[in-house]
Amino acid sequence: MPSEGFFSFPGDEGGLSEQDFIRIWVIASFVLISVLVTIYAFSVPLGDIYAPMMFLFPQLYYIPIVLVSIWYPRYGLQCTVLLVAAFLAITAYYTHLGSAFDPFISGVNAAMYLWVVAATTLMAREGGLLNIKYWNLFRNADAGMIVCDLKSGEILDANPKFAGMLEYSVDELKGMHAPILWETGEEGAALLGECRDGALVAERKTRFVSKSGSVVTTQITCKKNAEDPVIECTVIDISDKEKEMATLEASKDRLQNLVNSSQDLIFMQDPEGRFVQFHWAKAREFAVDAEAMVGRTIFELFPAVVAKELKLHADGVMQGGSTVTTTFKAVMGGSDRLFSLILGPVYDADGSTLGVVGTMRDVTGMTLEERNLIQMERELDRWRNFINTAAHELRTPLQPILGYLHMILEDPSSFALDSETTKLLNLCLENVERERRVVDRMLELGIMDSCKVHLHLSDTDLRQLILTVIRIGGYDTKAEIHLDIPPGVSITGDRDRLFHVMDGLIANAIQYNRDPKTVWITHEENGENHYIRVRDNGIGIAPGALRSIFEPFYLADMDNLSRQYGRMGLGLSIAQRYMEMHGGRITVASEVGVGSVFTIRVPKEVPHEA
Repeated sequence: MPSEGFFSFPGDEGGLSEQDFIRIWVIASFVLISVLVTIYAFSVPLGDIYAPMMFLFPQLYYIPIVLVSIWYPRYGLQCTVLLVAAFLAITAYYTHLGSAFDPFISGVNAAMYLWVVAATTLMAREGGLLNIKYWNLFRNADAGMIVCDLKSGEILDANPKFAGMLEYSVDELKGMHAPILWETGEEGAALLGECRDGALVAERKTRFVSKSGSVVTTQITCKKNAEDPVIECTVIDISDKEKEMATLEASKDRLQNLVNSSQDLIFMQDPEGRFVQFHWAKAREFAVDAEAMVGRTIFELFPAVVAKELKLHADGVMQGGSTVTTTFKAVMGGSDRLFSLILGPVYDADGSTLGVVGTMRDVTGMTLEERNLIQMERELDRWRNFINTAAHELRTPLQPILGYLHMILEDPSSFALDSETTKLLNLCLENVERERRVVDRMLELGIMDSCKVHLHLSDTDLRQLILTVIRIGGYDTKAEIHLDIPPGVSITGDRDRLFHVMDGLIANAIQYNRDPKTVWITHEENGENHYIRVRDNGIGIAPGALRSIFEPFYLADMDNLSRQYGRMGLGLSIAQRYMEMHGGRITVASEVGVGSVFTIRVPKEVPHEA
């Protein structure tokens, strides 16, 4: 550390900032004015100057003294001593020349100067005036900030962000011994001790205790101030981030437990064929050490002839990227066994193949029909589990991303974002919202497959429902829509699900259409059912595709490289499930090049559960 002489000043170690230049210029200007006024007052004959001026001109010195004491408390005494010396020198010089000035008054003024600098410095350090120095930093900071006394650890000042973080007011924090705010006082004292010794504490995870007793997890950065005998700390609340990480860890643990408890062998191999994951609850039944298999190859699990065949399948998956399903026989656990095996590729974020993932099940003793049935059920269960698990795991990271993007875009200026960056972030938000909608549809499909769904039935005005769908979707700006449903037609059903059905059908009628786009919506009824028809003059549906359009993940333009992204072929499938829950159904009639007619049958008596 460089030595600090009497004339050292801020910036000696790292250069003056623009703010320091302005402050020093202001202080120097008032010093010069004070000195020049003093010289002028003494040089003018006493009878030629207004008498009270002889009393007022010494008061000018208080201005630079107070400014130095507030802006640079460490140097207040030094600058005041220089000013007092200059004042006394001028007084002595003109007194020697015969000016009538009372030496006692000069001494009183000098003493007052020293008293003012001492009092102002003390207030700046202990009475909260540090906030003047740190005003912009404190008030505009997005993080919590506190300033502590270097020796005692007492809180001299804090900003509202930190106070609110711990449920205190700023005044309550002032004067408090800082270490008692930590979850353990010893940790707080040790951290401040490091700063006192000159160390920089950077982005350290620590925990505070709020006024109500709750624990607040934070990231703290502290350092000793180079000018003042204080420790400055910046505190960021990461409690929400901790909760998100805990949720992710819990999700990871659930997946791990699912894998570990599986009666099937679940494994992953690297490109060289070595097992990097090997989980099999029944491993001991077949005299296999599951943990020892990690790092080994298929040749150490099965006889060479079988292993070679399985390696060929794995190599084909690595090269071709397709999924392989096969059965094979092998001696394991001292007996002949028949196994069913599924292999698939694993990709990294760039789309490169990382290896092969597989599942294996012992199907010994089953007939061919039973094995085929088990295989089909297994595929369906795996598919449902994959959809549910993938949807949940995709939603978990999407939520904080959506939250942070909304927070940033609510006030881009506070994050110093220019218009181009804001535009890019809005584009990111739009795409994340699209992904969220896809995930929500996957979850909805999984819920309908796995459990009964309770319908919230109510009488709904059909015309008003469809008008709301058109208005929210902005569909009347995209096509000419003829709504031929009279007012007062009421249907019984779950309004939210009926809204989704109508929204999906109207959106499809417009999307798979051509100019001039026209959509007709009509209603008929009999004693048992309502019939709502949505007709378009669009491209139509090929006869071979009519049976498939209501299947999950079916896309009519799957092979079209220019098809829209953000779609998974779930809209019509979910709409059909919704109507089946109501005891109804959606049917379609279409002619290629002419258009399509979707008919929704809604029973007048709807079951509460489906």
